[in-house]
Amino acid sequence: MESVPIVDFSAYSLEKELPDHAQLQTLVDEIHIAFTTIGFVYLKNTGCPQNVVENAMRKSKEFFVLKEETKLTFGSFNSDFGYIGTEQEGLNPGRSNKDLKEAFDFVPFQAEEAASKLKVVPEVVDLMDALGAIHVEGTKIMERVLEIMAMGMKLEDPMFFVKRHQNFKRTGCLRSLHYPPLNITDIKEQQIRCGEHSDYGGITLLFQDDKGGLEVCNLDGEWVKALPIEGAILVNIGDLMQRWTSDRLIAARHRVMLPPTGGTDQTAGRQSMALFGYPDHQEIIECLDGSNKYPPIGGLEYRNLKFSLT
Repeated sequence: MESVPIVDFSAYSLEKELPDHAQLQTLVDEIHIAFTTIGFVYLKNTGCPQNVVENAMRKSKEFFVLKEETKLTFGSFNSDFGYIGTEQEGLNPGRSNKDLKEAFDFVPFQAEEAASKLKVVPEVVDLMDALGAIHVEGTKIMERVLEIMAMGMKLEDPMFFVKRHQNFKRTGCLRSLHYPPLNITDIKEQQIRCGEHSDYGGITLLFQDDKGGLEVCNLDGEWVKALPIEGAILVNIGDLMQRWTSDRLIAARHRVMLPPTGGTDQTAGRQSMALFGYPDHQEIIECLDGSNKYPPIGGLEYRNLKFSLT
């Protein structure tokens, strides 16, 4: 596939309590084709409130413009909560220099535990509220996508995946990302904004601003641009879901490149938010087709293994 497909999600929009059954099979088929051919899909008309997305982007920006020493006060509390500074993480170990990005990882359960420390800076309090709101809306969409995926896989229980993502308050990590404006003289050898990688979990929802840079590797090994589409959410398959489905669904590698030299995006910076959907920690992931192509592994065990390699 030469481009990431765009699918109309209105048949199961959050504005509907139940899906529109007249259009549901078309939606199931289109998403299944996308996930088995390139592993990514744009969903439009999801019903996700745009004001919630915009507020989370705005409050994230207010946090990221704080002084570095203030942000570092909220340095990563553990592997999936807290601030991560620029060039602290490199998602492609094969590149000689780490990524030109900074991030704040948010998990509702962790935010509750860290509340006393977080409340000392107003921008952080506002950020937690904004990320909490988008986490709630994103979780609703994710559950509907998981249900549709089970239908596409023709599983006996269409709620199979949803039932195994029940503890999302603990397992669902929302990462707010900021790619700072660039000074071309400060860019090191082989350095880009986000190194080549595939996501670790089940599925990911990505909210982007209007700046490009994201690229997806298709089955032919070609890098395809995944430009922002206003109001659309980009959804992709993670490694654990590919393993679960015996490679039927594809966890495609992706990256964020530097903007063209001399262009306006060079000095503008870039924002996005990724909601990573992991199955419940205690869930044992076994190949759904019974092939044992991959040995069974616990959800938390697999997650910890992938984090240890980053």
